[in-house]
Amino acid sequence: MSRIKTMFVTALVASALSAPVLAYHCPLDAKAIENGLANIQVSDEVRTKVMQLHDEGMAAHKAGNHEDAEKKLAEAMRILLNATGM
Repeated sequence: MSRIKTMFVTALVASALSAPVLAYHCPLDAKAIENGLANIQVSDEVRTKVMQLHDEGMAAHKAGNHEDAEKKLAEAMRILLNATGM
């Protein structure tokens, strides 16, 4: 489990650092969040907040508001990263 967590955190950090390079990477961020939730144990409170931000981000993406979508998804990733203790 520790190796999966390390790989996920590495992917999440790489995704966040490459944000300026990738335009409209909302689906990639959403997939990273979904993979993180599938592989990392977090509290129900954290899971609910992360999924709420994920859903809001994807709704904004579908509406064409990519800036807002990226902010929501980035916030969800930060919460998930903080929940891992890294």
